[in-house]
Amino acid sequence: MTDEHLKLLNNFIKTKDYSSAKKFLDAIKSEYPDDLDYFYFLVHINRKLGQLDQAEQIGRKIILKYPNSSQLNFELGIIYQIKGEYKKAIKHFQISSETKEDVSISQIVDTLNSLALTYKYDNDFDNALKYYNLALEKLAQGIYESIKKSPLRGTDLSGMDFNYTGKEDEGWVRLAIQIAIKNAANDNIKQFRFPTGETAQKIVQDSPVIGVAIYDDKESNRYLLPAYFSSFYISLKSNIYYANIVNNIGVIYSEINNIEEAKKCYLESIRFIPKDVEYKNPYLNLEELEK
Repeated sequence: MTDEHLKLLNNFIKTKDYSSAKKFLDAIKSEYPDDLDYFYFLVHINRKLGQLDQAEQIGRKIILKYPNSSQLNFELGIIYQIKGEYKKAIKHFQISSETKEDVSISQIVDTLNSLALTYKYDNDFDNALKYYNLALEKLAQGIYESIKKSPLRGTDLSGMDFNYTGKEDEGWVRLAIQIAIKNAANDNIKQFRFPTGETAQKIVQDSPVIGVAIYDDKESNRYLLPAYFSSFYISLKSNIYYANIVNNIGVIYSEINNIEEAKKCYLESIRFIPKDVEYKNPYLNLEELEK
């Protein structure tokens, strides 16, 4: 599809004007007899309009030609999830999550989150937890790569907190450490260190990269500086993904009657809700838990 058509369709979706999007797709149908993007939008818009049977029919036909399409498989997964055909939904979400296509971290996280939710609906709580945690890992990987590639900018260190590393019993801190350890596996790192105070400040000041958050010395020690943890925290709170997934994990714990872990998850979720987002689920779940 042309960039102009893609932009127009995305604007319709952003404003939730699905009827106009459908009319536009009908008008340009002859221009795209065999275009994957066109048929993805056609399936997506029909689903949003509640025309699930039509969306499924189109999706099933086109998926034969594009069996590994991440977006088409995701759409079919959502359709079958809504219809309560969970085994079919799981199949398509799994294909979507294993794609070799160049998709964004947010798309991968969305797919894994939807896959976990489908397992939950199918009362398979072990797999639900497995894929929720995998979604968290993918989310953390994206944040880790961003922090490592784009250190904090600016030369003024006066506003940096050189003592902040969070608490090890906090879920987000464990996630930040676990993803760092995983990424160090192929780097011959001997040991991790978590310097604070003057030690951390000296490393930052002496580093050739201003505002460094991850630092390796000549003895193959890797330092996770306070800037790493504060950046990780800010990134998790920049969108709803972390709060949503952690809340969903809490729901699973509640279902299996692990009330203590469920409460921890709901409180963690509440803590990471972005200021500009209205997300009531963890509040309601916590209230229900405490009845």
